[in-house]
Amino acid sequence: MEVIEIYGFKLKEKQRIKLPFFETSVAAGVPNPIESDSCVEIDLNEYLVDHPASTFFAKVRGLNMVQQGIRDGDILVVDTSIEPVDQKIVLVTINGSLTVKIFREIDGEIFLESQNRQFLPLMMEPYIEFKIIGVVTKIIHSL
Repeated sequence: MEVIEIYGFKLKEKQRIKLPFFETSVAAGVPNPIESDSCVEIDLNEYLVDHPASTFFAKVRGLNMVQQGIRDGDILVVDTSIEPVDQKIVLVTINGSLTVKIFREIDGEIFLESQNRQFLPLMMEPYIEFKIIGVVTKIIHSL
């Protein structure tokens, strides 16, 4: 079973935290020497949130989207100002339940897919009450 917890986004100028950020690339193979003056500061809010007024966070519980890189406990950055397009990950209500799905549009028909093979793609029929809340723009998870 999938459970989603919603968290608002509130940016307070006085609470901004700037963290060290090395502008030089980080080697994934042979180590590169770093220059001592290559460190600047980065505000993660500026990196994670494109539209602050229309962005919120959602914490996922469940494993239905693990093939899409969404794991149990991950935080989704959801933007309500973006229109969904085919194959984007969306936060949606289906018959009053909040869930994460893949938005599919095929020949003008809208489907919502889960990566869990136990469930077939759900075609959005008139008798199904659904609302796309927003598009997932980023996923935050620990390694």
